[in-house]
Amino acid sequence: MLLPAITLFVVSLGYGVIVPVLPDLVGVDASGVAALSLVYAIYSAAKIGAQVPGGVWVDRRGPDAVLRVALPAFSLSLALFMMPSLAPGRVGGAAYFGVARFVEGAATGLVYPAVVALALRGAPPDRMGKRLGAVIGVGSSGLLVGPVIGAALRARGAWVPIAVAFVASLLVTAAALASRHGPPRVSTDPGETPRTLRGELEALRGLAASAAFLAIMLPVAFNKLTFSAFQGLVPLVATDVLHVGDRGVAALFVTIGVVFGVAQPLAGALADRFSPRSVVLATLPLQLAALAALAFVAGPWAFGGVFGAHILGQSVVFTATTKHAARAHGTEKTYGGVFGLMGTLTDLATIVGPVVFLNVYAAAGARVFVVMAAVGVACALVYAARGRAPSVTA
Repeated sequence: MLLPAITLFVVSLGYGVIVPVLPDLVGVDASGVAALSLVYAIYSAAKIGAQVPGGVWVDRRGPDAVLRVALPAFSLSLALFMMPSLAPGRVGGAAYFGVARFVEGAATGLVYPAVVALALRGAPPDRMGKRLGAVIGVGSSGLLVGPVIGAALRARGAWVPIAVAFVASLLVTAAALASRHGPPRVSTDPGETPRTLRGELEALRGLAASAAFLAIMLPVAFNKLTFSAFQGLVPLVATDVLHVGDRGVAALFVTIGVVFGVAQPLAGALADRFSPRSVVLATLPLQLAALAALAFVAGPWAFGGVFGAHILGQSVVFTATTKHAARAHGTEKTYGGVFGLMGTLTDLATIVGPVVFLNVYAAAGARVFVVMAAVGVACALVYAARGRAPSVTA
């Protein structure tokens, strides 16, 4: 369980280091804003596009084999980001960084289904939640540590914080290369008919059309929808409504990282102690009530407390829903494909979230949180009605 947790941490660390320094690397003059937006979009497209192929690859060859390719590719992307600073004038520009972001996004898309499959390999049902909570908790903390490293070392050059992530990536790559191979996912038992690639893709297509599967993933899709919007909303609300400066903005982002990560062991324990579906259904009303309340609380401390309660709900729902999907639709041989598909479909919400809710904020101000909660209520109702898996109790 250590390797998937550290792998996810390093990938999150690299992302957290790159995002703050990317404007400096690409340039944000009059012609650079559009180019910078494109570079950001390339990462998302590559990550989304790689998850289903990566998941199928995990199921056919095992997560170990996928990490042996994905982690060197991720290290390569970090090296590409450093090169313009180390060799000025020779490489650089939006097209160059677009390639680097594509490699980073594709590698990240391969890592996610591999990490989940590796974390769940051999896990009994009453331990799956704890394993997921530990891996996601440690892994997501990289999103908090990365920006801290970036802020502390950025003055020494944009390449310096990237170099820290690069060294960490090399170390975890070496660990992945040295780890033992897991059992192959394609059966060699003569009594069992091996699944063909076409058969696996057809099975995933059927899963994508399953109302029950789509309903189960809705809470995660909603969380990604709002979480992605928070990246733009938090600075705006902090300035316009709470009247706090950069420190207040940073404190709210720290709240996201700390609460989400620290709550993961609790989320995993709850998902193991009770039916994961029951945990989600019990948590969603509290999470959505906290989200709607953000439109009415006054003062930065009250806002921060309610915001933290909402993030706590997000954390619990994320892990419980992940276990629910694993128990309802996955097996040892299909975890990669299931979570590759789930990641692809839910990540589409990260494209929609900022566009929709930033425009709502421009028109309605803090009432955007009520609109968000209303969308969440609709998702919760669909989950309650259709996201059933009667045989899943642990």
